[in-house]
Amino acid sequence: MHRNTTNMIYAFLKQKGGVGKTTLSIRTAAELSSRGRRVLLIDADPQGSSLGWSNHRETADFTVVGMAKATIHKEIECLAQDYDDVVIDGPPRVTELARSIILAADMVIIPLQPSPMDVWAAAETVDLVREAQVFNPDIKCCLALN
Repeated sequence: MHRNTTNMIYAFLKQKGGVGKTTLSIRTAAELSSRGRRVLLIDADPQGSSLGWSNHRETADFTVVGMAKATIHKEIECLAQDYDDVVIDGPPRVTELARSIILAADMVIIPLQPSPMDVWAAAETVDLVREAQVFNPDIKCCLALN
């Protein structure tokens, strides 16, 4: 996939729900926007929490769209063309949608709380990133204690 190299695509993913993916996605988009970046936040979680949040905000510092489709990796170039950065709020389960998000991402951030259950749940997402690195060795991954 060829993209504008100034774009950065951040994906927040985790097998387990309730770890702060949506909060971290929104805060990351807000911080990037406050730095003068043009930011697109894609709500790829079928629950639509980021979209729900955007419906209640008073100012539009960045764009929020819903796209819970397993074709994000195929459509990201078109979606990202008018933005400096894209932040993806992922689903709470490992699915074809999560795999598509990983393939679209430059950086996969796995939020977790400091508990053994969260660390174990992160392993499956890390394994998916490793699988995707066969196709795109430039995908980075990190854990974010939340």
